[in-house]
Amino acid sequence: MNARLSIGLLVCLCICGALVLPVQSHAKELTLPVCYGFSCKIRQIVSITPAEWRSVVNWFDEAATTPEDERQQIRQAIGWMEVVVSRYTPTHLDKGMNLEKHPVDMTGQMDCIDESINTTTYLTLFEQQGHLRWHRVTDRAYRGSLLDAHWAAQVEQVDSAVNYVVDSWFQDNGMLPYIAKSTEWVDLRWTFFRHRKDN
Repeated sequence: MNARLSIGLLVCLCICGALVLPVQSHAKELTLPVCYGFSCKIRQIVSITPAEWRSVVNWFDEAATTPEDERQQIRQAIGWMEVVVSRYTPTHLDKGMNLEKHPVDMTGQMDCIDESINTTTYLTLFEQQGHLRWHRVTDRAYRGSLLDAHWAAQVEQVDSAVNYVVDSWFQDNGMLPYIAKSTEWVDLRWTFFRHRKDN
C-alpha cells in the first residue's frame, strides 16, 4: 500500500468492524457488505442468490481431513466468492497489486485494505455457517514501515494456535489468494517472489 493511503488508515480501522459484521441471510438471497476504491472509499451492499452461495461453499462439501486441506478449500472458496461478488460490482476489473503500474482509471480496483476487509467478511461467513472445521477467523494481519504498509485477512489453526494470512492483494480478481504462516509474512518482496514461484 502506498504511503499516500496512510492518512485514511485510522478512519478505515474505525469502519472495518462495521463492514464485517452486518451479514444477513434470507430465504431468497444472502446480503453482505463489500468495499473497494482504496481504503474502503466505496462501500456497497451486495445480494447473492442461494445458488451462487452454494457454488461458493461447495468447496467445503468434502470434509477436510487436515488443516492443510482446509486451507486449500479456503483458497478455492475465496477465489470463487470474488468472482460471484464481481457480478454485482466493478471489482471484476481489479488487478493484482495496485497504484503506479495501473492506468489513471482505477474503477473497481482494490488496495490491500479493501482486499483484507472483504476476505475477512467472506471468511466470517464461512465460519458462521459452520464450513470451517480446522480454523477460526482472527483479526486482520498488518505489517509495515514508514513507506510501506500491508494488510491481509487472517485465520488461526484451532489445534495449533498458528496464524495464517489469506492475502488476495497479489492476484487479479477471482484468482486464488496467497496463504502463508503469519510469522513468515514479513517481507513484501519475499512474499511476492515466493507467491509467483508457487503459482
